[in-house]
Amino acid sequence: MKKELAGIRISRVDSRGRGRGTYTLPDGQERSVAVTGALPGDLVDVRVRRRKAGTILGDILALHESACSRREPRCSHFGSCGGCTLQDISYADQLLLKQATVEAAFREAELDELAEAVPGMAPILASPREFGYRNKLEFSFGAERWLDEEEILRAGEITDRRGLGFHAPGRFDRVLDLEECHLQPHPSEAIRSFLGDLAREAGYTFYHAREHRGLLRLLIIRTALTGDLMVTIMFGEDEPRQREEILQALGQAFPEITSLNYVINTSLNDSIYPHRVVLWRGEPGITEKCGDLLLGIHPKAFYQTNPEQALRLYQSALALAQLKPQDLLFDLYSGIGSIALSAAPRVGRVVGIESVDDAVQAARENARRNGIGNASFEAGEVEKVLPQVIEREGVPRVVMVDPPRAGMHPAARTALAGLLPETIVYISCNPRTQAADLGAFLRDYGIEHIQPVDMFPQTRHVENIVLLRRR
Repeated sequence: MKKELAGIRISRVDSRGRGRGTYTLPDGQERSVAVTGALPGDLVDVRVRRRKAGTILGDILALHESACSRREPRCSHFGSCGGCTLQDISYADQLLLKQATVEAAFREAELDELAEAVPGMAPILASPREFGYRNKLEFSFGAERWLDEEEILRAGEITDRRGLGFHAPGRFDRVLDLEECHLQPHPSEAIRSFLGDLAREAGYTFYHAREHRGLLRLLIIRTALTGDLMVTIMFGEDEPRQREEILQALGQAFPEITSLNYVINTSLNDSIYPHRVVLWRGEPGITEKCGDLLLGIHPKAFYQTNPEQALRLYQSALALAQLKPQDLLFDLYSGIGSIALSAAPRVGRVVGIESVDDAVQAARENARRNGIGNASFEAGEVEKVLPQVIEREGVPRVVMVDPPRAGMHPAARTALAGLLPETIVYISCNPRTQAADLGAFLRDYGIEHIQPVDMFPQTRHVENIVLLRRR
């Protein structure tokens, strides 16, 4: 296999957002080429990474022609950071690309019903903001930061390899030391910059991912439309004196922090969920606004990262459901209750099911906070809890589904398909797994509407809503 391929014309995108073209072998056989970062209409030279299931996988080595006009990226880290990979094209072109990604996911599923539904897909719903839309960012501390080619050539002069930012693409052990990030509103950048400077000047150690040592491990910043601000610092070592110095300095520099927390995590995994979150100062959570709802957000809570677009996502999903005042509604994978509580004023009763205990407690608190008495929330895995809820509540007319990126558990899929509610509204942040899940319902359901939603401008990720109606 050649290491480089010249003159590959990109004709489409696949369900992973990669550009697709064709390479002709010397014997005349054709091979599909999937190129990360390439767009339809591009003429590119490709650096080959590997071959998988007959497809050549690679990256752009050189761009010769493009159907999309490239623009100057706003961020100086574009090309090094693996996050905002679409900054060099207009937002209008980003939306067209994401629409094509959803279409590809449904065609690649190789189900006639899904392919037939593609021409009727609604235009993608654009985000109100292109930048500054994220309410949550996680910055990693790294003992060995990512070096660019120029730095490598003079590596002998570098005495401090510490970095605070995002992991370099494909590297768990290398952190890209950020100078700027445009995804989260003020004061996110100021907090990250302050903490990085403080740590370097004081000589605090950054976490070494290979050797599993180091004081500072993770910085989590959450902002809310209400103006509330939450900061959580994850420490890789339990050093009370240094921890107090850091928290004291941060609290004094940013008195507007609503909730300042810390976590001690000496395990091999960066996840916050198994560990106790300690409130150091302020409130135990922050308040987010979702339409008329006020939602309590705790440090471990999941909530859509684009809150303004989240409201529009929920409004679109609920409009498609055509809810009635007497309806019983089930909300599967209900999280902190945002969808269920948004729907509650429109129905007789709503029941949410969620596997994360903290999220269930938060959902119950949010129901009380908003004076909603016709919503209840059950803790447990959907596939196990659903039969019990049906026995107690009866069969719902409408079911809302918003599972994790991996999609529905097979047993949950089977249970829901056997339930046969009149309407299913399936929300997904991964159209590929959504398309695979939908196959379980097509015997009894028809697809009435597909609505892509852009929750993540500048990235290739896309959310999608599908309305299923029982035949």
